[in-house]
Amino acid sequence: MKKKVYISVFESESVADYAKVLAEKFDYEIVSSGKTLEFLRRKGLNVSDIEDMVLSDGFYRKSSIENLVKENLDMIIVMLQSVDDIAEKTDDIRQFTEALNISDFAILRTGAKYFENTIVVTDVNDFYGAINVNPYERQLLALKAFQYLADYDCAVSEKIGVYSGEDERKLFSWSKLYDLKYGSNPQQKAALYKSDVMADYIILNENELSHNDILNVTTAVNLVSEFYDVNAVSIVKHNLPCGVALGKSIFEAYTKAFDCDPFATFSGTIAFSQTVNFEVAKHLNSMSVKVVVAPYYDDDALELLRKNGDLKIVRVTTALKDFKNYITEEIDVTPFGILVQDANKSELDKDLFKVATKTKPTTEQLEDAIFAWKVAKYARTNSVIIAKDFKTSAIVQGQVDLISATELALDVACENSKDAVMAYDDPIETEECINAAAQGRISLIIEPGGAINDASIFETADKFGIAVVVTGIRNLKF
Repeated sequence: MKKKVYISVFESESVADYAKVLAEKFDYEIVSSGKTLEFLRRKGLNVSDIEDMVLSDGFYRKSSIENLVKENLDMIIVMLQSVDDIAEKTDDIRQFTEALNISDFAILRTGAKYFENTIVVTDVNDFYGAINVNPYERQLLALKAFQYLADYDCAVSEKIGVYSGEDERKLFSWSKLYDLKYGSNPQQKAALYKSDVMADYIILNENELSHNDILNVTTAVNLVSEFYDVNAVSIVKHNLPCGVALGKSIFEAYTKAFDCDPFATFSGTIAFSQTVNFEVAKHLNSMSVKVVVAPYYDDDALELLRKNGDLKIVRVTTALKDFKNYITEEIDVTPFGILVQDANKSELDKDLFKVATKTKPTTEQLEDAIFAWKVAKYARTNSVIIAKDFKTSAIVQGQVDLISATELALDVACENSKDAVMAYDDPIETEECINAAAQGRISLIIEPGGAINDASIFETADKFGIAVVVTGIRNLKF
């Protein structure tokens, strides 16, 4: 008696050749349904309709499904239409649910339940490996099928929640990509899991990214994505920005960013918004940089960088202008519960952005202020950024109060604070910050505004000839 394989896949093209191999070389009788049935028949294959094996009305009752699978099917290949694809085609919940292929879902689940007798396949990559499998490999395929079904259930539940306007449950189902060597410290286990939305990247040498590298790369690319259409460079260490700059060329942007904090650059992560050329690569190889990430590399630059055995070279193939779309939610698991919030994708709003002082800024000062504000968004609260000519000269962050942060930033910037701009992520609460800025000869301050004593703060700034721009947007980052 011939073995039977049931095939039902949404994307049919990938299965035709495989079905032919099963039929001609391994003597399988092919059973299918719906569009897959029609497609395989058009390809010249002899395919039976599954409805001829069950009740005449075509309804799959529990009893008939159990018997169908246990008594007839030796292999099941099911790949369902993605939930997102179904949801994109309709705003009506009834049309959405009617488009769900519950019959194939039930067949696959039953096959996975009886994996000792039925091979279940849910991934194109398992096609040929599934032809000859031992009992343990059957079990692994069943596990993969149950995980596939669980992901599908989660996706359906989430979409119905959207249709219903309910968000009482958050469902996450992540598949492990690979184990990492360790986490933040060697005593901590860690792994990388696949999320629903991931940016595309390629590691261009043999050095694998660590847990901490991935955090650093994320922050560094976030920063340069704010300036995706110009030459921008960000330097990050311990997941903290320590130098950001724009330039007329990518080399100029790099050298300006490097000059912000040369010591922090050693063992740092450096991200570029544009192609890394040989001139930049030559300087990078003269130092101990841990990770370099960019959208492109010139051939001679890549050849040179690959000679540095300790360097990790990453190419981000997702367009930087779209990078923010890949950060949707921030999740923190605490002993008091799981915190979930939207990612901070704040943009300056022309209706909120205004000059709050009588002292007016120049166009150049405003451009520097916007640059510094974008950097402050990725620095730890409380953060103070001092910048001039699209170059940070001080990035102070993680302080417990703004006065200390302001004074430290001015000490770090030193003479570079003259005529520079200063950006805050939190409203200024006291005139002492303005007094300190005046001593550092700051020309403009950009801050959220909204403090109880805004009026006296702006008045103090006017006394020293410092322009203040308020954004109406807080950018706290913990």
